[in-house]
Amino acid sequence: MRINAVASISLIAVTGIGLTQSAYAQTTKPSQTEPYLAEFADCVVAQKGRRAAVAAFVRTVPNSSGFFDASMKAADLTCLNAAARRFGGKLEMRMQPEAFRYALYPALYRRDFGHGAPVPTAVTNAPPVDLASEFDGDITGLPSTYRPSRAFGDCVVRENPAGAHALLMAKPFSRADTAAIEGLTPSFAACLSEGQTVRLTRPAMRAFVGEAAYKLALAGSRTTG
Repeated sequence: MRINAVASISLIAVTGIGLTQSAYAQTTKPSQTEPYLAEFADCVVAQKGRRAAVAAFVRTVPNSSGFFDASMKAADLTCLNAAARRFGGKLEMRMQPEAFRYALYPALYRRDFGHGAPVPTAVTNAPPVDLASEFDGDITGLPSTYRPSRAFGDCVVRENPAGAHALLMAKPFSRADTAAIEGLTPSFAACLSEGQTVRLTRPAMRAFVGEAAYKLALAGSRTTG
């Protein structure tokens, strides 16, 4: 998707999770995988007994020594089993921790700020990003791509809270999802520096917008509360 002559962003269909249904030995396409991952994350964050583990996982520095173990503690097999029953057979899931983290923040946003709740417009007045307060661990170990992506998502949400809300509430790869992405295009452009080009997978874009929207909505609610 080209935004303008000096700044552009392109979406590519790459996923970090693989699903197979053993009865057919067939791997799903990203358009099938991403809606499932969103449902799985929604199920996980809805489990009250899993909340501490989820909170610990998302505060773990990505790709650090404890990242994988934290992801396994946060995952809930009952959610996977429920999905397997819907598929009508044994469902096998191979998931990278980063993909799981990608899905969790949009799910947390939907849980706390979706489903009939007003769009949290106070995000525009929330304090600036403070990464040191967002992680338990040495943030110098953050992947090199994390800071610019986190800043980009923060900018997009501040520019268009309603558009970010629409994206996070839409089912991945649905018509509503595509419409939300198109509606956010001006905000994408506004948040790119002159001459900058960004390539994002749909899951990554949803993840960065989701993380920023959730954290900004929480900060905004504290400011206005």
